[in-house]
Amino acid sequence: MKIGYFGTPEHSAKLLDALHKNGFEIAYVVTNVDKLTGRKKQLTFPPVKKLALELGLEVLQFTSIKSEEAIQKINSFPVDLNIVFAYGSIIPKAIFDFPPMGTINLHGSLLPEFRGASPVQSAILAGKDVTGITIQYVTEKLDSGNIITKVPIEITLEDDSSSLMEKVTDIGVEEMLKLLQNSNNSRFPSVPQEHSLATNCHKIHANDRKLEFTGDSKTVYNKIRAFYPWNICYCTYRGKRINIHKAKIYTNGTENINSLKIPGSLHLLDKRTMGVECGDNNIILLEAIQPENKNVMRAVDFINGFKPKQGELLT
Repeated sequence: MKIGYFGTPEHSAKLLDALHKNGFEIAYVVTNVDKLTGRKKQLTFPPVKKLALELGLEVLQFTSIKSEEAIQKINSFPVDLNIVFAYGSIIPKAIFDFPPMGTINLHGSLLPEFRGASPVQSAILAGKDVTGITIQYVTEKLDSGNIITKVPIEITLEDDSSSLMEKVTDIGVEEMLKLLQNSNNSRFPSVPQEHSLATNCHKIHANDRKLEFTGDSKTVYNKIRAFYPWNICYCTYRGKRINIHKAKIYTNGTENINSLKIPGSLHLLDKRTMGVECGDNNIILLEAIQPENKNVMRAVDFINGFKPKQGELLT
């Protein structure tokens, strides 16, 4: 079986590596274009490209995969199957229909739930305790193709996007290898999605990161862990931005805490512990904080350095 591979970020590189290590022939790798990153604006390869070059694989990059040049180049390779995992661009029908076995996609949710660009983050944001992976056929409508297999994955209260993505990737790689190893080089059996149950999720933008403490404590907590570590949430303190990396819900009860009834108000619970009141009058403990132009610090270091006052506001 000859495979064409489409992917870009680190977790996609893990699947590519597993395919290569298990003896599958990778005819080419399509990944997004190199980007300027960091303060020095250095040109950086996507993780999939970096790995593909190390493995001696053919790497293809296009500013538009819908261009005639891209279609002709990709379809010049005689592959049996295309595999997609977090490529980042919509693949045109002329490409995904070309291989005899079609094009399959590894998606980080139990489709038809959370179709779109941020299924892992969206599951945490929604307060779900179960998500999963789906392997499905690529069609013209995003994440709407027939389902080949689905596997549920538990979400714990300690999970953030990084830990959940690791679960999704590990189980997704395992299921993809199992599927390919049991293949008879023909199209996989599949079933249509229940389109009436579909929900969608969008790419996360910079303005999505702003925290609103008027929400209940669970909603605020879910947002902090859903956006960590790639889209850190922030708020404002003393007129400057402050990033909230880690937090947890205060579970010792608030009976002995004088609720200020003001969302965003700071509570100094002791010399080492600081929380912020939410719209339900419950408290989120701030564990890892990054003031503007500073390094990430623990709550105790923030307390010692900034001397916050009881009732000061985070907005």
